[in-house]
Amino acid sequence: MLDIKFIREHPDEVKKNIKRRGLEGEQFDVDAFLQVDKKRSELIGEVEALRARRNELSSQKGKPSPEVIEEGKKLKEQIKELEEKLNEIENKWQWYMDWFPNMLHPDVPDGVGDEDNVEFIAWTPEKGYLEKDKIGGRGKSSEFMPKFDFKAKDHLDLGEALDIIDIEQSAKVSGSRFAYLKNEAALMQYGLFEILKNKLIEEGFTPMIVPLLVKERALYGSSHFPGDADQVYKVNTEYVEEGNQLYLIGSSEPSLFSYYMDKTVDGKDLPQKFFAYTSCFRTEVGSWGKDVKGIKRVHQFDKLEMDLICKPEESDKMQDYLLEINEWFFQQLGIPYHVIMMCAGDAGYFATARKYDLEAWLPSQQEFIELGSNTNAWDYQARRYNTKYIDESGERKFVHNVNDTGCAMGRTIIAILDNYQQPDGSVVVPEVLRPYVGKDVLKPK
Repeated sequence: MLDIKFIREHPDEVKKNIKRRGLEGEQFDVDAFLQVDKKRSELIGEVEALRARRNELSSQKGKPSPEVIEEGKKLKEQIKELEEKLNEIENKWQWYMDWFPNMLHPDVPDGVGDEDNVEFIAWTPEKGYLEKDKIGGRGKSSEFMPKFDFKAKDHLDLGEALDIIDIEQSAKVSGSRFAYLKNEAALMQYGLFEILKNKLIEEGFTPMIVPLLVKERALYGSSHFPGDADQVYKVNTEYVEEGNQLYLIGSSEPSLFSYYMDKTVDGKDLPQKFFAYTSCFRTEVGSWGKDVKGIKRVHQFDKLEMDLICKPEESDKMQDYLLEINEWFFQQLGIPYHVIMMCAGDAGYFATARKYDLEAWLPSQQEFIELGSNTNAWDYQARRYNTKYIDESGERKFVHNVNDTGCAMGRTIIAILDNYQQPDGSVVVPEVLRPYVGKDVLKPK
């Protein structure tokens, strides 16, 4: 959520930011909001003045006169009437505040969609980091990425032949967009978890086991509500204690940051770094018919997410720090990738101030696949969660939230199968995963 003081003092900047993001609709009308804000302030002033007068009357000593009693009755009615109007205007005011997106980082490039995202890092196992003249645009590095001299298979054909992916049985059990991972694919996933988990423990991250079902505020705080509400599964409340409305998480981010909800930490203890390994659930509304083959875009997937809270002046550095861990991980696996800066029109959910996507190269498809996102949300989420820290002067300030996908297990396995396939349909196991998988090569059954 934006600082109301900032909106009042910089309305043109807020308008420009909304326009850059390509957002349209009544909920993004800054001028209309400012009128509501003005009316809200006026009503608050009127209510407070009437309450002050009522308190003045009630504090008078002795038996009140008939005139005082009559005035007290009128004040009560006036206050009630104004409070009803204020409540209505407060709801409208909050509606706007809930929809206004975060301000974008100065580094974020202009653009309307995926084609306008900007590549700024590219790496391959053979060449290491590509020089600046070989990267740029949406994916200039693609011409320098690995290519096969044989007819390559996609991950599903490989997975079925290796007997490690089964989507036919999962369709009978759960419907489309679910999958069974079995045999070496399951072992591979456990290995991916262990490698990244050990790295994060070494880096001082706190391991967390978090709720997969959360209340609305957890998703509101992360800004997945209201903007992405159609991506979230709502649970029937019939058998839920206290009738709470619960939702399945699409990422451990809401659960992790909610741990600090309504808390104030000592600035000396920042940054606070933490991670969680969870199953995640998404409806994928709006993506019917897109990337439906195999395990690329499914309703349930597993992910190890790494997040942190920090002081405002540290968040840019912390975002780059998480990206460094991301790069270390995929370099350990020997997967070619690039990193792109998301443009204004493709910046993701409303909390985003600046977002990087790390995408793996798929030689069989001659294209990149998103493996994860790295997002600096500044204080946008912290305002919703009411998460603060005490600085050296004793002042309470909002923290900055930074989050990173870490490892989306299914998509990482896709990248491994694609990049390590051989002409005979076998797949070499990345060296770092061999202790977990127990084999050097996976062969068709």
